[in-house]
Amino acid sequence: MENDQKFGIDKAEKLLKINKMLTESLQQEEVLRKVIVAASELIDVSDTLILYLYDQSTKKLKLAEGEGINKEKLQHVAFEPGESIAGKVFKGKKPKLFTSEDEIDLYMRNMATDNYYYYFEGVYRRKIKSAFCVPLLNRGECLGVLVVNNFNQDGVFTKSDMRVIEFVADQSAIAINNSHVYRNLEEKNELLSQSIAIHDEFYSLIIKGGGMKKVIHLLESVLQGKVTFHAITFYKDAESIFPIVRGDEVLGILELEKPFHSYSQMEQVAIEQASLSIALELVKENALFEKELHFREEVFNQLLESLSQEDMTRLLEYINWDEKWRLQCIIIESKNGVLWEKKKITDKERFIKSIEAITKKISSHSLVFTKAYQIILIIPQTKENTVQRVISSIDDQWIGEKQLIYGVGRETSIHHLDVTYREAMRSVSFAKSNQAMNVVEYAKLGIERLLYEADSETIELFMEDKLGGLFKLDQSYLKTVNKLIENNKNHKQTSQDLHIHPNTLYYRLRKIEEVLSIDLSNERDWLNLVIALQLFRGKQQK
Repeated sequence: MENDQKFGIDKAEKLLKINKMLTESLQQEEVLRKVIVAASELIDVSDTLILYLYDQSTKKLKLAEGEGINKEKLQHVAFEPGESIAGKVFKGKKPKLFTSEDEIDLYMRNMATDNYYYYFEGVYRRKIKSAFCVPLLNRGECLGVLVVNNFNQDGVFTKSDMRVIEFVADQSAIAINNSHVYRNLEEKNELLSQSIAIHDEFYSLIIKGGGMKKVIHLLESVLQGKVTFHAITFYKDAESIFPIVRGDEVLGILELEKPFHSYSQMEQVAIEQASLSIALELVKENALFEKELHFREEVFNQLLESLSQEDMTRLLEYINWDEKWRLQCIIIESKNGVLWEKKKITDKERFIKSIEAITKKISSHSLVFTKAYQIILIIPQTKENTVQRVISSIDDQWIGEKQLIYGVGRETSIHHLDVTYREAMRSVSFAKSNQAMNVVEYAKLGIERLLYEADSETIELFMEDKLGGLFKLDQSYLKTVNKLIENNKNHKQTSQDLHIHPNTLYYRLRKIEEVLSIDLSNERDWLNLVIALQLFRGKQQK
């Protein structure tokens, strides 16, 4: 009795020392080793002690520490929850004392073939005679299990042994959890320090004007792999694609060698920092491009003015033009809405650069700039079909994406640049009001020019004098006279197109002559009527 009491006191003292020992360190490797040492001191008849911890990334139990084993072999073992002794106790979260070899064999029966091979080698090909296993529980969560084996005797362990190790396991779970928390904090601090260092490197490149190529080069050195930037706004979603965004606008993408999630945390931080740096670089480039467009517009505005020969020469040198060249102006607008979205900084830049590339490929000295939501092209040294080739090439590039209309001025000298510009403005205005046309050349406009060239009050008086009485009749008379003009006074064709009897047509025409006080067979009266109706239609479209 006295010996039992002394034995109990000794164990209690050991447990107190073990508790203190386990809380002395926050380093996980040291804590794990102390767990095994403590268990070994308390259970003298143990041949092996094996500590398995649950790996969150693989969802399996893996060797953490052990004694009396071949660690190199057992490191290959990875138990699923519910597999063999360790997996079953882990899943059930309750300790298990085995009373016979048959019970041990039953629990080990579902061990995977590969696991069995490495386990058997890891315990030096010995068969377990006695064993117990306890879970490492912390606040209801099972962190792993501790297995104690004996290979010489059946039933060598008691419930008392198991309860003692349970106490060690409970204290170990707390110590392991504390070490996890400490390690996570260390890793986060390290990650934060490295993140700041990476941010500083990329930021420094931008501040020094390193440009996008150097940002990509730095990222490639961090990832040790190829990275490609694509200046596209639409892309197929893929794991190896990392979009560069600003708000809800995609500025481009980074094409990586492997899926983003497969990179380490530090590498992912580097990719994110690189994308931010590239976004800043793109915004900076866009600002410079806008400045360049504004400067070109200023040059154009000065060319419209009466300049001294010295100023004219200076401006022509800047844009690399010859004073003897002849020019033609094209103005591009959208049929409906605007050419680019104002909130998307790169939408305008990419569109204009595309137009510029197409135009300069055909006429290398062209000047391309913008005014509000218009694109203005000044094309020097125009050859036959130059304008048509430019318009056709732009339409081929942007068909289906943008509904473009074009106003084309006539060819003029540099000193009359304002003439071709005004003509292009009038032409694009006419194209915008006429749904059937997307290209209007001023040189090919007919009576519509009077809408712009003549005094509006004079035109109104002319139309009132020549058409006023016609508008007092019903719409069928206006329709009849328009169809007659369209058919060049062919009465038979006109009656057929209107689906009326020739006598009805004859009656309507006599009525029109009566109310307008004209004779349709008189060439002068006929010409005035045609001109007035052309002006009326042009006004309606305008």
